[in-house]
Amino acid sequence: MIHKYQLNNMNIVMDIHSGAIHIFDDLAYKMLDFVSENLTQDDLQKAINSLENEFSKTDIEEAFANLCELKNSDTLFSEDDYDQFEHMINDAPVKAMCLHIAHDCNLRCSYCFASTGDFGEGRKIMDTETGKKAIDYLISHSGNRRNLEVDFFGGEPLMNFKSVKEITEYARSIEKQHNKNFRFTMTTNGLLLNDEITEFINK
Repeated sequence: MIHKYQLNNMNIVMDIHSGAIHIFDDLAYKMLDFVSENLTQDDLQKAINSLENEFSKTDIEEAFANLCELKNSDTLFSEDDYDQFEHMINDAPVKAMCLHIAHDCNLRCSYCFASTGDFGEGRKIMDTETGKKAIDYLISHSGNRRNLEVDFFGGEPLMNFKSVKEITEYARSIEKQHNKNFRFTMTTNGLLLNDEITEFINK
């Protein structure tokens, strides 16, 4: 998985799983829109067909070879290696959860790390029932921890305030019977705040 954006006239590409950060020239940066993570010969041909009006075939082939070198060094399109660490945390109690309540945003900034709010996966919001199941999961996997934390995140979580409200009320309704105390936070740009929402958040 990669994330690409432009800042201060630089083409920046982040490889999420390896943590590598690259500065690309215009050709390599544009090529990323036409290739898959596998960097196959079909990808190369697709890039040539799409970019040959702007760049020479030789330059495109050279840029493609450079992308392949980065992939082979596990600093571009690197694989998620979480599996090798999974056994280390399976039995550890969970004390906090970040709920992606909305994969959408009212600002949709081009430089956003979340690809304008939808993380490149399409605009969608979390339904209340899914959020309630997440609360149940947190309670059942929190062990003896009493104080639990939930952050409503996005995108812009206030685009799905109905679910935020209902999930919060659900957690409050069952926390005492499980001897838990929830602390809620929200990561928001604040533009959708009104008196009703502000009162609810403060309460």
